[in-house]
Amino acid sequence: MAEFWTIEGIDGAGKSHLLSRLATSTSQVTALCKDDLPRTGNAWVDRRLSQMHHLTWSYDQAESVWDYPVHYWLYSLAAWYTLFHHAHVAPALDRVRPVVVDGWYFKLQARMTLSGDDRLVSQAEDVFSALPQPDRIVLLSTPAEVATTRRSGTSKPSEHGAFTTKKATTSSATFTDYQTRTARALEELLSEHQAPVHTLHSTADTDLLPLLHGEVKA
Repeated sequence: MAEFWTIEGIDGAGKSHLLSRLATSTSQVTALCKDDLPRTGNAWVDRRLSQMHHLTWSYDQAESVWDYPVHYWLYSLAAWYTLFHHAHVAPALDRVRPVVVDGWYFKLQARMTLSGDDRLVSQAEDVFSALPQPDRIVLLSTPAEVATTRRSGTSKPSEHGAFTTKKATTSSATFTDYQTRTARALEELLSEHQAPVHTLHSTADTDLLPLLHGEVKA
């Protein structure tokens, strides 16, 4: 059975960019991007995943989604990842090529640890730990200032901490501050995960390929 890999990092770290470069530079991996999924052959599953993606990831930015109960988002996210794994990751793991996904639940759990709500933090740990876990994790250590420049004019209020502040702020300063705190929480979270974590200081696919081929250790 193939290994399940996930690329992690803050918003604007370059996860999807790295996955895209990886997909075009080698045929020795199965690259799965949550925003551009291939068809499964099951129209019902494809439709449900598309609808769930829209509600969870592609909602209208005018909607104050941070006003909804945070536990609604916890279980919605868990449901999406469960079906995504069932429809796309699990079937691909029956092959020999590593399956690489641009982000699992870790960034979202890291955000929840910043909420100050101990009950939510505990429940998020229980819910997310019940999901299928990756065999290896690649962490992009992109500075928050770099991510801020990349996401200038395109960032969402949620990427500025709206779920915590309940304010739709989109200034560069709030993005940098929130992403800096998220990065620290993410690193701490991943340091406790059982899967090996390999940190990359750039988004160069040449750094990731040797790791995927087993030529270097995480």
